[in-house]
Amino acid sequence: QVSLPTAAEQLDQMDMAAIALDPKSFRPSRGHDGRLLPVLTIPGDTLETTQLMGVITTVSTVITLSIVARAFTCSSGPLFPLLSLATACAAAEIFSGAFHWATDNYGSLKTPIVGFACAAFQGHHLAPWTISHRSFANNVHKIAFATIPLMIVGLLLCSPCAAAGMAVMFYLQLVAQEFHRWSHTPPALLSKWQRNLQQAGIALPFAEHMAHHSPPFDKHYCILTGRLNGVLDSEPLLLWRRLEALIYSFNGQEPLSWKDSRVKQLALSTLPAKR
Repeated sequence: QVSLPTAAEQLDQMDMAAIALDPKSFRPSRGHDGRLLPVLTIPGDTLETTQLMGVITTVSTVITLSIVARAFTCSSGPLFPLLSLATACAAAEIFSGAFHWATDNYGSLKTPIVGFACAAFQGHHLAPWTISHRSFANNVHKIAFATIPLMIVGLLLCSPCAAAGMAVMFYLQLVAQEFHRWSHTPPALLSKWQRNLQQAGIALPFAEHMAHHSPPFDKHYCILTGRLNGVLDSEPLLLWRRLEALIYSFNGQEPLSWKDSRVKQLALSTLPAKR
């Protein structure tokens, strides 16, 4: 009887396959524990956790909790705040997928505003194990920094319930990035409660994200829980292919996923037939 590979063995196989994509650039060694040592693919990136990273992450957390508390305080009952939060959770899942899809397929380090994110997600395909070496604050502080002004704008312009929904949607992008880190971490290094969240489908399951890490990286973009990936990736919706075809028809820009001709053909098939 042939035994199936463990999650740790599958992670290692995925990492070795990633190295094979660019063997001349990446020759990582292994540490004393057998894990691949981290490889930083972006100039200026660091694995160090600074006090500022912790402060930024804490500020984002406190603002989110304060805005949510304000929504419950300002409402006559819990119904509308709870509906706002439920909607925010669904929106956060789609937002995590949309941002992941966009930065995986378009832009570069030179892209204004989001260039670092583009380079980070695209470089992550070449050294996916590196994220597992990051601390929580190191992993999420850039996202936390981006959420702060967005939350403040929502607080100033929206009703209390709408502002709470916006704050939670943005804050859950920090959570999604942390769940992403867990999905690349050997299960033995996760706490039992973290593994339980993955097994319950509350945190992005290991197997769900493994399905993304195969060239041309064209599916399974949602990284909060991954529960919507099956719907977004398949017919009749084919959301990402339709968006790629729409962008291509507008400005001729081809996404990186179109390096696979089958993905390109599928995307173009979603466009209306020319008469």
